[in-house]
Amino acid sequence: MHVDTYPRTAVKSLVSEPIDTGPETSTILDIRQEKIEISLQTTICGMLNVGERAPIQMPFELLYNAKGLQLFEEITYLEDYYPTGNELELLQNSASQLAHSLSDGSIIVELGSGNLRKVDLLLSALDRAGKRDIRYFALDLDHGELVRTLSNVPKYQHISCYGLWGSYTDGFHWLQNMDQRVDPITVLFLGSSIGNFSRSDCCNFMKDVSQTLRPEKGDAFLVAFDHCNDPEKVWKAYHDPHGVHERFLMNALHNANAVMGYQFFDLEAWRADGEIDRKHSCHLLFYRAIKNTSVGDRSFKQGEGLNLGHNIKYPRDEVQRIFHGAGLQQAARWDNSTQDYALYQLTKSAPSPVL
Repeated sequence: MHVDTYPRTAVKSLVSEPIDTGPETSTILDIRQEKIEISLQTTICGMLNVGERAPIQMPFELLYNAKGLQLFEEITYLEDYYPTGNELELLQNSASQLAHSLSDGSIIVELGSGNLRKVDLLLSALDRAGKRDIRYFALDLDHGELVRTLSNVPKYQHISCYGLWGSYTDGFHWLQNMDQRVDPITVLFLGSSIGNFSRSDCCNFMKDVSQTLRPEKGDAFLVAFDHCNDPEKVWKAYHDPHGVHERFLMNALHNANAVMGYQFFDLEAWRADGEIDRKHSCHLLFYRAIKNTSVGDRSFKQGEGLNLGHNIKYPRDEVQRIFHGAGLQQAARWDNSTQDYALYQLTKSAPSPVL
């Protein structure tokens, strides 16, 4: 479906015109405050300007260009990649209840939408429940992937679908600058993507979401957390025998070269690697130099590494502390059959009374 005007809740000052993606696809709004490529160039150059002994952190966003998103979609179909299967199970079990908890006219904003086959379970349940005037916004970094995925969205009777082209930060600004925000909003963050943040960034992210929610309007946040503490199961999820994960991780170096406009990384000098950090309940992602090499003005000896990121598997008690610190309270929770993955429906906590 193509729409020639903004949805009923317009965007204030952030976007002048929606992007016309053709007569058979949804409207995509460009909400970027700066071009993603320029932002990544700055981050890539800045990552090397740390002390000689300080660990170097690659920007995680490099993973999610068009090629990276397609490779990640392939990962979600791998037998041992349990997060997707767990989340599909949870959404199948909770979709009807979630649909009934949302009112007519609700706005659903999914942060980092990627493949839409999971959220389709919720949108289809809303359609079956006869909820009217539902607007779904899929936010992602890559415009081409938004066009591709939104073009494959089923034809819903009561739901209009739109794309938001930008980062998480752009999404928060967009939410906070919408004119006449009178309709309830549900923010979705699926895929246990919350585990990709550092613990401090996770807390800040949750606070950012909390600041967009309005208790008086019935706003809510639906977020998935991975609680798996089985090291063997986690290792298999991120180290498949087909090499899809390795291609996904190495694509980030290809992307870095494309962003910089020249061979910033010698691709023959690096390999993707990982390890389980049991103490901190996470799986670490990094690159290891397989020969002496240089990146920009920085030299690396064989065996030295670059940090890419991690996948934190949060204990349940820590999740509750994160909610409390962000001013959020649990309204509902759904667990998978093995009790190691959960979907949380959160609302903003009432402010403490002033004594």
